[in-house]
Amino acid sequence: MKTQVYSWRLKRERKAALEEIARKQNRAVSELLDEAVDQWLSEQSDVDNEEALQQKLRQAAAPAIGSIAGGDSERAEQSRVRLRAMLATRHKKRS
Repeated sequence: MKTQVYSWRLKRERKAALEEIARKQNRAVSELLDEAVDQWLSEQSDVDNEEALQQKLRQAAAPAIGSIAGGDSERAEQSRVRLRAMLATRHKKRS
């Protein structure tokens, strides 16, 4: 049973569209608005749940971020030297 009243302003076109749909469906405009608000609230709950899930995933992943051990901390700095040495070795093998 509905016990609360809420009112808001609509554009003339939106009000006319609501009234037309209500007339076609043989329903009250208030029923359509109540249904629309229920759907919107449900979607917002889903969004909140998704946000909470994403936050939990980020928290779970945070300890592992940046902790992958590659073994050689100077690999990136020495990559040019190592690549040239590797190419020189291959070139010597082919010659």
